[in-house]
Amino acid sequence: MNRTNGLYGGFFNPFHKGHLHVIKTSLDSLGLQKLLVLPTYRNPLKSSMNSQPIEDQISSLRSKINLPNVKVSDFEYKHKIESTFELLQKIDKVHSINSSYLIIGLDQLGQLHLWKNYEWIIQNISICVIYRPRYDKFIDNSQVHRENPSLFMPDLNSFINNSAPCIHIIESIGVDISSSEIRDS
Repeated sequence: MNRTNGLYGGFFNPFHKGHLHVIKTSLDSLGLQKLLVLPTYRNPLKSSMNSQPIEDQISSLRSKINLPNVKVSDFEYKHKIESTFELLQKIDKVHSINSSYLIIGLDQLGQLHLWKNYEWIIQNISICVIYRPRYDKFIDNSQVHRENPSLFMPDLNSFINNSAPCIHIIESIGVDISSSEIRDS
């Protein structure tokens, strides 16, 4: 399967070197032609909202990322998208998600079963999980892994060459930082 695009969403509040690590690791490991960074409009799993206007968020993200093949988009805000399921449904109407990877951090793998229609998500798009320190328990012990062990590809080549939606954890060094810790300090 020739997947050439990556979709990476989040609050990015604030954007930090961990986010940049995810972006660079995705580009390098997956050989992406384009990585779409999508600031979240609303996350049903978080009570906090990003108070910064979307125009300022986009401008700030573009100046901090500034990498070829990476596009920061206000797509979720334009369409008032409230879940990854809605995002993928909307994108799939315009551009098949079969040519894309969903990029998430290891912390999100532990919450994936809480996402709206997560079963549909894992059956319809390949998910690349980027390692994060402190979240090792999710590598083999997330609900998604327990319920769907056959979706997890043991190595990167199997993941990239698998024609069906699947999941792979890129176990890189990772960056031990989180936006909530930065906001709270």
